[in-house]
Amino acid sequence: MCPCLVALVSHHIFLSLYYTKLPQHTDALLFYKNKIAGTIPPDIGNLDKLTWIDMEDNQIVGTIPEEFYSNLELEEVIFKNNSLSGSISDKVGDLTKLSTFWASFNELTSSIPTTFGNLINLEELELQNNELSGPIPNEMENMESIEFLSMEQNDLTGTIPAGLFGFGLSGLRILYLNDNQLTGALPENVGSSPRLKDFWLNDNQLTGTLPIISEGEFLFLGKLFM
Repeated sequence: MCPCLVALVSHHIFLSLYYTKLPQHTDALLFYKNKIAGTIPPDIGNLDKLTWIDMEDNQIVGTIPEEFYSNLELEEVIFKNNSLSGSISDKVGDLTKLSTFWASFNELTSSIPTTFGNLINLEELELQNNELSGPIPNEMENMESIEFLSMEQNDLTGTIPAGLFGFGLSGLRILYLNDNQLTGALPENVGSSPRLKDFWLNDNQLTGTLPIISEGEFLFLGKLFM
């Protein structure tokens, strides 16, 4: 018998998250594509075996409680397409086992935590379609496993960090920065990202000239929107 417990909620039911009591040894909490309403209770921080949570496509409101970031075994977090508000805590950087963090299509505000740079195992980061503001953290250049990075349709400002195109992020394939308020010129090393396939920059306030792309750069680039 499996020592872990998966809590799976079937599709298209109504359930208040506040009144859901789960065993402490729950391994995965999956209730995507339902009509679950309410807020994320602070008690969720007691699920110390939790590795996977997927609440995509529900009606969850309120903030992500600080207690949530106590689940240090988390590998996949999917909050996509709810009505979550408030900020992403700096404590997200404590979740060093994360490979997936999807928080897109919510109402999240404030800046992107610099502590995302601690997440060296993170492969997919979706933050698009929120109300995030401030600069793109330079610390993101430390996310050495990242492949998919989506931050479009926010209110991000400042310049695009050159570190996003360095060999430290050699696995980066998808980069979406469109529909923000980004300014300045493109980094001179923009062509150095060895595996970049899709790169979207349109609908910003970028200036300057296009960097010279040397022979052998952008070998895999299929879509470039500026």
